[in-house]
Amino acid sequence: MPEKVLILGGGVGGVVAANVLSKTLPQEHRITLVDRNESHAFRGAYPLMLVNKRRPDQISRKLERLRRKGIEFIQAEIKRLRLEKGQVETDRGTLDYDYMIIALGAEMHPETVPGMAAGSYNPWSFQGADRLRRRLAAFREGKIVFFIASLPISCPPASYEVMFLLDAYFRERGLRSRVELTLVTPEMAPEPLAGPKVGESVRRMLEERGINLITQARVLSLDQEGKVLVLDHGITVPGDLFIGVPSHWGPSLLRETKLVEENGWIKVDPHTLETAAERVYAIGDAADLRLPVSQVIAPKAGIFAHYQAEVVSRNIAALLTGEQARFRYTAKGA
Repeated sequence: MPEKVLILGGGVGGVVAANVLSKTLPQEHRITLVDRNESHAFRGAYPLMLVNKRRPDQISRKLERLRRKGIEFIQAEIKRLRLEKGQVETDRGTLDYDYMIIALGAEMHPETVPGMAAGSYNPWSFQGADRLRRRLAAFREGKIVFFIASLPISCPPASYEVMFLLDAYFRERGLRSRVELTLVTPEMAPEPLAGPKVGESVRRMLEERGINLITQARVLSLDQEGKVLVLDHGITVPGDLFIGVPSHWGPSLLRETKLVEENGWIKVDPHTLETAAERVYAIGDAADLRLPVSQVIAPKAGIFAHYQAEVVSRNIAALLTGEQARFRYTAKGA
């Protein structure tokens, strides 16, 4: 009997899952992907777009292209999950499923820092990164402050990548001596999950390039008129251009379900990505995965979402073809 596999979200995890299923499932089964946006934008290339190493059209593709592979794409706003009925309500109608993969990513909430939404550029959104790209092209002198509102965020290393790219960008334009770069992070040290050696190496690279680093920082507000970022302990960081990564939260529409933990992220089996609901899986930024020893939230990044999607989609395909679900996620990220 034909089965329906429903994928919520058209980011890296959702697109990879859809493609793997299209290759591994018999054609009688139905694969549907739902996303509010008409296009997939590859977030891993946003830093390059900021410094004009990539154009916006080079890093985005219409999700309707999935139809060429037999994947149904529905552009819709997801309103509610009815797990007990195997249904998802959208603004374009109700969808039934037999298996569901939740790949909704994280929501960004700049309102958690007063002044952030109006006074800074969000480099982690496609529209924000495109606006920042144009602003940087016109920037010739002054202080640029890059700050992280809170942890966890998607792809923590990208913050350092952006700083190194900005350093090179202004050097290439002969403006580096006129531009001051500062990175403000809540982390204890650069790249803490990668270990102290990596952290010291990154810190040294920042120093060599004249990039200021402020760690263990709690951002309280952004004073747009006074042009200062206000931190705890009475610290203020002056700037002419503020680039801010907003607080990341789990998808709000899931908060009324049994899937999420108190922190808002979806609780999953660390190896199979199964949730508390039968035949429902969660992958990518929305999933609450922990490091085995410290139990710290594992890094959220596209590379992890990719391999989680591989595991889940191949296990679903195995179950639908009468085999055992034998694939396991091992926190692979390279």
